[in-house]
Amino acid sequence: MNLVGYVRVSTEEQARDGHGLGQQRDRLAAYCALHGHRLVEVIADEGVSASVPLAKRAGGAVLLERLKGAAHGVVVMRLDRLFRDAYDGLLFFRSAERTRSTVHSVSELIDSSTPAGKLALTIQLAAAQYERDLAVQRATECNAALRTQGRVYGHVPYGCVAVGEGDDRRQLRDPATWPLRESMVRDIRAGISLREVRSQLAERGVRSPTGKTHWSPNTLRELIVHHDTLATLPLATDEQLAASTHRTRDPEVSTHV
Repeated sequence: MNLVGYVRVSTEEQARDGHGLGQQRDRLAAYCALHGHRLVEVIADEGVSASVPLAKRAGGAVLLERLKGAAHGVVVMRLDRLFRDAYDGLLFFRSAERTRSTVHSVSELIDSSTPAGKLALTIQLAAAQYERDLAVQRATECNAALRTQGRVYGHVPYGCVAVGEGDDRRQLRDPATWPLRESMVRDIRAGISLREVRSQLAERGVRSPTGKTHWSPNTLRELIVHHDTLATLPLATDEQLAASTHRTRDPEVSTHV
């Protein structure tokens, strides 16, 4: 069977685990030799996350074209080299079935040319999606807990200020910019169109979090996502503002939402 190898690493993953492209190529060659397959080509994507759909990766697009030709299937070291999203994986699997292409995974011992291999492939895709959904849920819950505690992580939202240092650094509402944030959120929730809100902000000369003269619709939508949680934070005092490490002192300028 003529197989096309596909290898991928992300920069962080390569540095952490040492699972470089060369190591993956060696494993694919050994698998093909052991099972009597011919490795006709190895296609690589370097520094590309699995969250990027296969068809949108440079190497992934080439792989899909190869599978429309003389190649009988694809071989990877692990399924997560190809995809991590179950939907993306199932679409690929369905397309591979139409072209009678097979999927081989060295680590998971999967060969989709057999019924057992097809079942194992489907189970692995579902498990990968489950793990990804769990990670998203944990991150969301952690972020919500940090906001409730007033802890600072990542960017300081528009209308807030960071005070203190190290573990004592806390996020508070900024008296100068919070009223403006509240006004925007109130208008959006009242049904005023984003276009009208943007127009009003432009007329008032209020710059976006990135310093642009016009606010993007997505930025305005995101304002309301965590607004209610942020509204429970204490209002910063003059003394705290004087010691703040991040603050929009001019209500017409901010750096984050």
